Amino acid sequence: MGLQFIGEPALRPASDLVFAGDLGFIHGLIGVDLTHPKAALAESVEGQTRQIMGNLDALLAAQALNRAHVLAVTVWLRDFHRFEARFEKVWKQCFDTARPPTRQLTGATALVREALVSMDFVISRRL
Repeated sequence: MGLQFIGEPALRPASDLVFAGDLGFIHGLIGVDLTHPKAALAESVEGQTRQIMGNLDALLAAQALNRAHVLAVTVWLRDFHRFEARFEKVWKQCFDTARPPTRQLTGATALVREALVSMDFVISRRL
């Protein structure tokens, strides 16, 4: 089983999407605008969450995958108690509610580029 690295330079400092066989991993995905990667991040946790999911969609589509292939998500929220309820409203729109991925929601004191939210994903090529 070889490793496959799928990179999107605009997403740095996030890791590449790395596949080991049918399992893929990406860590540290933040709400960077892929068309203007140096631009400031959205000011709201909702806007950053939507941008992260859009970036995820782009990475998945390049592999002929979609959000149904996401098995697990770790969400890092800066200022957890302040942003958790607002994040949850957006999260409910992100995945099929009949089969959402497993999720861990945790707080962080600081995130790269002053992000309000960062996510790690585990992806399967097979459903």
